[in-house]
Amino acid sequence: MDRAHAPLRAVFLDIGDTVMRPNPSWEHVYAIAFEEFGVDVGIDELREALRRAYHHGGWGFEGGFEPTEETSYRRTVEIDRAAIAELGIGEMPDAFFRRLSDLFLVVSNWHVFPDVLPALDELKNRGLIIGAVSNWVWQLPELLHSLALVSHFDFIAASARIGFEKPHPRIFEWALAEAKVDPASVIHVGDHLDADVEGAQGVGITGVLIDRAGRYRADAVPDGVEVIHSLAELLPIVDARR
Repeated sequence: MDRAHAPLRAVFLDIGDTVMRPNPSWEHVYAIAFEEFGVDVGIDELREALRRAYHHGGWGFEGGFEPTEETSYRRTVEIDRAAIAELGIGEMPDAFFRRLSDLFLVVSNWHVFPDVLPALDELKNRGLIIGAVSNWVWQLPELLHSLALVSHFDFIAASARIGFEKPHPRIFEWALAEAKVDPASVIHVGDHLDADVEGAQGVGITGVLIDRAGRYRADAVPDGVEVIHSLAELLPIVDARR
């Protein structure tokens, strides 16, 4: 069946910058850790270094990796060290990275976008399966629990626990198996063209780009890709597929 006419059964959602973001930003949480360790870092420079390091919201794996908590932590440290090296900062101790990991589990360091809970309720009211499919470290389920979000999802596919990250097809295939649905009956929403939209399309899922911050020019988005600016705008797209 053509994807445009297949009845919708499930919606998969990215998490970072789709459902929530660090408060007030990724780089500001890093800056808290640097300050605690006596290091002064420019926010703008830190933002650009982190953006290059985490170029599509993940670690840049092309293949699979061992899905363990320690692998998740060590790989994150490796990428953070690369970003820090760009800033000309000397070697940071392991205690710094442990503290950074802890800071990203603090509820007050996260902002859930105000349109998220109403949209999740509306999707659930429509009888849809809702899955989180995100390039994220091991602790995503615990963080979503702390933020009172976990009960809104039928399953959570965190790349660190699956062993593959978007745009690799295996993480989407894992989500499809968990949801027990065909790709043509799914919409995946995320804020990266490569990891989310192209990754989803690669397995036959409809990809929707959410651009909350206006990062994408219209001519940068492929023809036929729906662009939304909040999850409230997803509901008409969903209803058109029901």
